[in-house]
Amino acid sequence: MQFNKELFYLPQDEIKRIGLNNLIYGSLTDRGVKTLNETLTTITTIPIIGFDLGCGDGELIHHLKKLDPESEWDGVEISEYRVQKQKRDVNIWQGDFLTENFRPYNVLHADNLCLEDEIAEKLEEKIALEFTGIYITYRTPKNYRFLKKAKNIKTVLTETTWTKHPIQFFSVAS
Repeated sequence: MQFNKELFYLPQDEIKRIGLNNLIYGSLTDRGVKTLNETLTTITTIPIIGFDLGCGDGELIHHLKKLDPESEWDGVEISEYRVQKQKRDVNIWQGDFLTENFRPYNVLHADNLCLEDEIAEKLEEKIALEFTGIYITYRTPKNYRFLKKAKNIKTVLTETTWTKHPIQFFSVAS
């Protein structure tokens, strides 16, 4: 997979404002994207309307859309710099995923391993309050309300640009 190396270098004002942990960038390899897509298509038969939380320049959703042309994907990225580096035909915007509406989507993806625990738990709380569908995460959820509503339906080992890492697929009930 060809990812944009410029995404690793951020303006200092963004790092100061957002925090380095919340801006760490990683990506899936080609095999990792294929594993994610194959797993997703085996656990759901409904058309995917997905939302990538922390999408960088939209690389992942670009590749997922190519693998499943019937799927629809949006993405939100907190870094204005990364959104400006977008070179693909994807629907992404600059924003904070904690203020976005998750209700229109049936799949959420969050590469949230590097998030500060407080932010990750706020995300899990928000998902528990307003989302129904499949949630894909690289982190073991800790939020009590989320854990009461969600069921781990599959965990798979996948390749990232850094290492092999398990990703978890949760079914979140209404």
